[in-house]
Amino acid sequence: MASDLRIDVAALDPPHRRALEEVIGHRLAENQRLTISVTEVESTPSDSSRPAQSLDDWAKVLDGLSVEDIDAIDQIVKTRANLTRDVP
Repeated sequence: MASDLRIDVAALDPPHRRALEEVIGHRLAENQRLTISVTEVESTPSDSSRPAQSLDDWAKVLDGLSVEDIDAIDQIVKTRANLTRDVP
């Protein structure tokens, strides 16, 4: 849905005129007409760079790693988990 709004500058009250002049970045003359257009743009998902993930994908996350690699990852995870706890 696209729509246009046309406003004669002379018809604007001072506060609205100042606000619109701030938006466009310069003073408006009495003989000008301000046209504001609203158009829809195609939205793009913000996380489009990430592939879809499923439970099967996560079940295979450690595939191909050695026991030593898995143990190292496990130690890191346990250390990070302890950083967020307030245990005396």
